[in-house]
Amino acid sequence: MSWNLYRHYKGNHYLRLGVAAHSEDLSPHVVYRCLYDNPSARTWLRPQRMFEETLDDGRPRFTPVARVRLVQPEDHATVLAFGHDAWGEGKTLAEFIAGYDQSRNHLRGTRYLLETLEGVPVAGLNTLRFRQGLMGLASVATDPAHRGKGYSALLVRAVMELHRFLHGDVRFLLFSEVPPSVYERHGFRVLPPEHQRFQPSVAMATGEAPLSAAEADALKAYF
Repeated sequence: MSWNLYRHYKGNHYLRLGVAAHSEDLSPHVVYRCLYDNPSARTWLRPQRMFEETLDDGRPRFTPVARVRLVQPEDHATVLAFGHDAWGEGKTLAEFIAGYDQSRNHLRGTRYLLETLEGVPVAGLNTLRFRQGLMGLASVATDPAHRGKGYSALLVRAVMELHRFLHGDVRFLLFSEVPPSVYERHGFRVLPPEHQRFQPSVAMATGEAPLSAAEADALKAYF
């Protein structure tokens, strides 16, 4: 499965979820999700002709910028290699990739990648569904040749909004190896000291409420 990402002419990004038919006249309407915090609504509906139209000044209303899709078996080596320089610990690339065959989280997770419109993979991440309403994000990495372009941030937010659309209210957990501010803009916050077990990696979660006992147990099982 795949989902296209678009940039609105005003600058915000959106994830196109599909096309629905109007209940009265069956006219096609695009269903899409905003990739930014909007307290009014996050899922939007717009007539397809309007979604795909060109403005009076010649600009498209929505411009496709990338695509999110599920990682297929033939993609694994490419996507795993994105994290070799950060997590390789002296292993060769082949050894590093082979090591994932014994990784519990790798085997149980569902991986997504972000690719260009030309089909070039540029970023990847893993999702771990601990239970209803609770998911972990792991192995967020960008191809070294494409870093600094915001691809990982776009992929993280797109996957979060996809799962919120599919599963309703979802809380996300992760261990950050980059400055926490990178994830704070996606609604994560740094958890209290009792949850910080893998420093310098920082345990973070979405939502304001303290972790429940069940959520804390899931965090302990993260690694």
